[in-house]
Amino acid sequence: MSAPFRPDHRLRPLLEQLGIDGETAITPLADLRREIHQYGKRRCDVEASRDNLKYYLGFAFEVNEALDLDSLALAGLLSLPWEVFQAIFKDQVRVPDRLMDGLHRALRDPVILDWARAKGTWLQWKRLEAIYRQEVDEFRASDAFHRKDWRRKSVTRPQHYLIGEIHRVLGVPLPAIATRGQAFDFIAANGGNPRFLSEPPCPSQWRRG
Repeated sequence: MSAPFRPDHRLRPLLEQLGIDGETAITPLADLRREIHQYGKRRCDVEASRDNLKYYLGFAFEVNEALDLDSLALAGLLSLPWEVFQAIFKDQVRVPDRLMDGLHRALRDPVILDWARAKGTWLQWKRLEAIYRQEVDEFRASDAFHRKDWRRKSVTRPQHYLIGEIHRVLGVPLPAIATRGQAFDFIAANGGNPRFLSEPPCPSQWRRG
C-alpha cells in the first residue's frame, strides 16, 4: 500500500488561509480521477434522483426528532385518508399540537400500530416486488443477456442465495449447477425469488372501533 500523498510544504500558508489542515493526507490523484470517472454513473449523483429525494425526506424527520418512528408502521399510517387520521383523535381531550406529535401518539396505540405495520409490510412488498420484476425484465431485454458469454461464468453469490432459498422455502432439491446460466435457468424455472411468490395480506381500511 502506497504512502498517502501530502501537500508541498510551500502550499502551507495558502492551506492555512483556506482553513485546510496541511498535515492531513490529501486524496491521491488516482482517487480523484476515479471519482471523476464515476461521477454521474451513480444514482446519488443525480440531484433529483429517488435516492437523494429519500435522503432529503429523512432530513425532515431528523430535524423534527422523529427518527424513532417505526418506518413500516409510518408507511402504513401515512396511507390513511386525512379524515380517517383525524378520527384517531376524535375522542381525545387534547389534540396533538404538531403533525409529528400526532404520528407518535397514533403509533403508541397497539391496535393502530398493528394495523399500520401490516399495511406498511404490504406496501413495502408491493414496491420491492415491482422493482425485482422490472430488473429481471430489463436484464432479459438487454444486449448483455443475448451475448451469452455471461452464461459460462461462475455462479454469483446472489444466485447461490436464491437457490438456497428455493430449496428451503419450496422444498426443491438442490441442483448440480456449475455456471451462471444454469443458475439463472433454475431460478427462473422455479418462479424467481421465492420472497415474491406469495403476496402478504393487505389489511382492510382502518376504522376506529
